[in-house]
Amino acid sequence: MRILFTRFPYESAKGGAELQTQWLASGLLKRGHLVSFLGACHPLSSLLKEVGAETHYAWIGLPPVTLWLAISFLWRKKTMQQKLIAAVQALPHKPEAIVMMSLTEKILLTEWAAENGIKVFWIEHDRVGRWLSSSPWLKALKRVSEKAVIICVSEFSRQIYVRLGFDANRVIAIHNGIPLPRDTPVKTASVGPEMRVGVIARLSPEKGIDVLLHAILHLPEITLTIIGVGKEEGYLRSLMFEDAQRIGIERVKLISSMADLEKFYHSLDVFVLPSSDHDPFGLVAAEAMARGIATVVTDACGIAEYLEDEKDVLIAEAGSVESMEDALRTLLDPVVRSTYAKEGKLTARMCFSLQTMVDTYEQTLRRNP
Repeated sequence: MRILFTRFPYESAKGGAELQTQWLASGLLKRGHLVSFLGACHPLSSLLKEVGAETHYAWIGLPPVTLWLAISFLWRKKTMQQKLIAAVQALPHKPEAIVMMSLTEKILLTEWAAENGIKVFWIEHDRVGRWLSSSPWLKALKRVSEKAVIICVSEFSRQIYVRLGFDANRVIAIHNGIPLPRDTPVKTASVGPEMRVGVIARLSPEKGIDVLLHAILHLPEITLTIIGVGKEEGYLRSLMFEDAQRIGIERVKLISSMADLEKFYHSLDVFVLPSSDHDPFGLVAAEAMARGIATVVTDACGIAEYLEDEKDVLIAEAGSVESMEDALRTLLDPVVRSTYAKEGKLTARMCFSLQTMVDTYEQTLRRNP
């Protein structure tokens, strides 16, 4: 099957959506499908090239995701559509299916593709915010969605799209999968009272890292390492400074990136994904669990739909300092922590395998019109 992925984002970065797409494309390529990419997302293009997909660059203009861009899209869209259709027609292989990942091509390309006998799928990796719910183009998007199958990366996200008015019969959930690491024993707890907690997240308000920083104020046993970049860095560093001043030591580190994430995961006793607003899935939580690390997520994380609170993870209330503090306090007991680590590892390896995800996508791409 000839499958084309497209992505024309407002901002380009290497994140969970890009990695998921690389893993999916790699799995499809290994099964004999011809996978190609068309778009303006350099990180995704590079990742897909690494696994052997054909990649083609095209720039058609900025997407309608801010107020001014949404207004100006009214007179920009015809030219953008012409560029986009021409770019698809110029590809060396006509796609049998197009997997669209960003708003621009969903609005501009869906009807044309369907009219030309190409199956259309939308993958919704992104958090639903005002860029979508308050967009003047939402009505047009819902109209053309009748020609597509909308794939959300969790049931939680699927329900949001249904509540926004998309046809429930055309919106499905295929949750993310991860390459499972080499199976190793769940590591033993830290020696002494210290509990090493880690986070990998974009430094933005919806990720709830400020909530986590407030939650550890009265838990001096915790040391915290945060890996991420974003607009909230200055604010978060001010909270870290206040904490260090209060107790006289610096127990929180903020690192922009780390080359060896396996080493980072191995250093942890607990992993936390403290999202305070819609987080479509939460890939890093699945990765931590699969490595035998006791994990805390919030009920704003899509992955929570597939987990059982107080069995394989602890699920805190999104945005609640008290709930997050209670969860972390529970895990201070190394015996309890070990139990969650073992149960979480079993769940992650059973539910979040990459093979299962690729199987489901392949069946969906073949089956749906």
